[in-house]
Amino acid sequence: MTYKSYASRLLTHGLIKFRNIHKGETCYIFGDGPSVKWFDFSEFVDHPSICCGMIPFHRDFELLNAKYYVLVEPWLFVPRIFQPKYLHELSLLVPEYRKRIEAMRDKEIFVSLSNALSLSGPNINYVYGGLPAPSSNTDRLLNTFNCFAGSFEATLAIAYYLGFKKVYLVGFDAWTIQPSRTRRWYELGEGEVYNSNNFAFKYLDVLKREMDIYTISKDGESCNVKNISYQSYTGHEPIFKENYELLSKDVLNALASVTETGYKIFQNEN
Repeated sequence: MTYKSYASRLLTHGLIKFRNIHKGETCYIFGDGPSVKWFDFSEFVDHPSICCGMIPFHRDFELLNAKYYVLVEPWLFVPRIFQPKYLHELSLLVPEYRKRIEAMRDKEIFVSLSNALSLSGPNINYVYGGLPAPSSNTDRLLNTFNCFAGSFEATLAIAYYLGFKKVYLVGFDAWTIQPSRTRRWYELGEGEVYNSNNFAFKYLDVLKREMDIYTISKDGESCNVKNISYQSYTGHEPIFKENYELLSKDVLNALASVTETGYKIFQNEN
């Protein structure tokens, strides 16, 4: 057993209560890709959702049947003195995250174990490294990866652990859609096309042993999961909305303060 596997078993044993509670069901997983700006959330209410990143700040978040929220950035909520320097830029955004988390008492929230002394509550669950108490070959194969290295890996690992059989990925433009696009739905514009080489083939190959994984795209294709267009899935054409139509002014201002990331938030920015 690796150190990571041992630590995840020892330190996140409480996750075992989630094992297979949605066995055989279907879910949506929402990421922060720019295609989210084209999609009507009311079209995704027929199954439970797992959300990550900034999705809870979307003006239509409450339309979703969102049962789970994943925020795995390590050290995000600890006092500034203990944070890596790159997180200091998020100082104005962290209070906004805390407000949203406080408002989501009806949802199960998964955060990095590094925040355990700074963020707690009956619906706060800690993750680290891998899945606790691996009981199958798929569990063990997944634990050869860092299942909580980022939102893409983490949300899929949690969906698998919860027992979902079919998964629709929404807003994972850089991971599952070709042409891949950078930027995020909370930034200006439609995203920028780039040549991605991060398609997580090996990780997805393990998960696809147990789950049917689709990506819902505006008009693209996929090389690693099954692609379905938004129009064919919903029967409606996608309609673009800009970031200021989807976020509050307070959140936009907090995002604009995070200058080192290069977020493009307002029209007058270069």
